Amino acid sequence: MGSLDGGSKILKVAAKMDDPVPDTNDDLTADYRRKLQELTPTFQENLIRAFRNEAVRTQRRKHLVKSVHKLDPVLLSLDNNKIELSDLKLLWLPDFRIANLTVDLPNLCLDMDLKLGNLRIEGVYDVNNLMLQKFLPVSHNGKVVVTFSDVTTKGRVGLHIQGDSFVPANYDLAYQWTATEVSVNYYVSNETQIENAITSSGGEQTLGDTIWLQLNDLLTSLLDEQLAGVVVGFSVTESLADEDQDLRKWAQQAASKANRVFDTLLCSAKDYLVAKNYWAIETPPFDVVYRGKPASLDQGIFQTGKGYLQDLSSLSRLQDLSLYETEQQAVVYGSLKLRDFKHGYEIFSSKFEGTEVSGSIRTSVYKNGIFIKLSCDKTDLAPVKLEAVSVRTIGDVDVDASGLASLSWLVPKVTSWTVGNLRCKAVPVLEKHIVEAFNYAIEARQSRKSASADEDSAMFWKGMFVAH
Repeated sequence: MGSLDGGSKILKVAAKMDDPVPDTNDDLTADYRRKLQELTPTFQENLIRAFRNEAVRTQRRKHLVKSVHKLDPVLLSLDNNKIELSDLKLLWLPDFRIANLTVDLPNLCLDMDLKLGNLRIEGVYDVNNLMLQKFLPVSHNGKVVVTFSDVTTKGRVGLHIQGDSFVPANYDLAYQWTATEVSVNYYVSNETQIENAITSSGGEQTLGDTIWLQLNDLLTSLLDEQLAGVVVGFSVTESLADEDQDLRKWAQQAASKANRVFDTLLCSAKDYLVAKNYWAIETPPFDVVYRGKPASLDQGIFQTGKGYLQDLSSLSRLQDLSLYETEQQAVVYGSLKLRDFKHGYEIFSSKFEGTEVSGSIRTSVYKNGIFIKLSCDKTDLAPVKLEAVSVRTIGDVDVDASGLASLSWLVPKVTSWTVGNLRCKAVPVLEKHIVEAFNYAIEARQSRKSASADEDSAMFWKGMFVAH
């Protein structure tokens, strides 16, 4: 099944939500599971070897492989202190070292435990105090390095079957690190250089946490490039010794199960967003202090009114979701997208050297991905739970700022500020509203009033997941 990009397709799915669930024997037989278990060790060993060989080839081709990855600016407000990180770069070649990799053919997934070592991000910082600018126009700037120590990632990667190849899809991975070090380097005179550093334990709220919002997507994309290049090279037919037909059928049925559960809730969630008039939602304003030139003493202030995000009613499924099942539980995971993702500010104002301008900002986000994960307890009459919602991908962003006039040289800065604020302040608001909508959809499905309706609801969820 493909993505649901049109409202008519959503309605067709919704029309069938309360139909009786057909009694289909679509699970894998015990005999076939044993065959898969017998074939798994060889497939797994070959996959691990190929993945490691690809990593070695990548390191040998350092001069041909992109090793500098640019990140969007980061804006952080701490009371009246405004911190801007810009010109951020991750100087790194993909080096995913396997701690453990297990192939789970019945669930069409890979269980992965990888080590990435230390990750180092370099850039420049500007720190200003908005209130202080009224009395003393001072600012602080220099170089910044953020280092994440002993980064690891662990979780599940779904496998789809396309033609005669396995294709990795739907990355349910969690990244961890032991510590974050933020170091700065600046001059107090032409000859005196100062270096300072702060180290925080992994899991503490630090400046690095705001950068990690981008790193999560970047690292997963790099992993996908390496993993996909390896996995697609394995023939499904040959890997399963011509015993692939049942698994192909099961892959289609598992995707249909996962999609139907998700589409049921998506339809209700979208109805909720429309009913609550969440077509457009409010996001926080932002303000920054800037200079005309890097070494200039003249400073200006840029401020916006409250922002907006739209159109939440354009939520749709990005592709087939993945399904992971045990006897007690089923987990559905995959990605959403906003087909029409708009962000902006109806009003901004800026003052620099006696020049005042005002205008509006319109932003279109053409590439986005929102990870979502649901779990279903097969032993419970009200089993479904929303496990995670996370905006992982923000890309191909077009920012149009009108009204800058004589301060037109600010256009690149306004673009950077807007994208940085979108990631740091607007995205959490988007996630909050999506969580609210899906929790409503789950509750609405599970809180039918009449006995017959309760029975139908239980039959629906249980009929979706037949215990092994």
